[in-house]
Amino acid sequence: MKLKARHGGSYVFTMTTSSNHEEVESLVKNLSRNANKIYHLSGTQKFELPKQEVRIAEVFQAVEKAKRRFMVQAWGLADTTLEDVFIKVAHGAEAFNVLS
Repeated sequence: MKLKARHGGSYVFTMTTSSNHEEVESLVKNLSRNANKIYHLSGTQKFELPKQEVRIAEVFQAVEKAKRRFMVQAWGLADTTLEDVFIKVAHGAEAFNVLS
């Protein structure tokens, strides 16, 4: 659990739309300037949002506003899982090995 406490300081935000990926990116950047895009695949985008910058209520409000502007097929907000932490640590180790 120390690993999660150290590297798990973010929420995972996922949104699926038919298009409008620029608007989703804009929505996320308005929630947190330090958001990190994890992937964009076939209308689904996944981002990491630092917990210290995001209030859950603001995410819900932003999504409700977005639903009025474009079609949101699905969305979710989750705490970082232990699997996410392992992947993040593994990617960091890979980058370190490449640089050294």
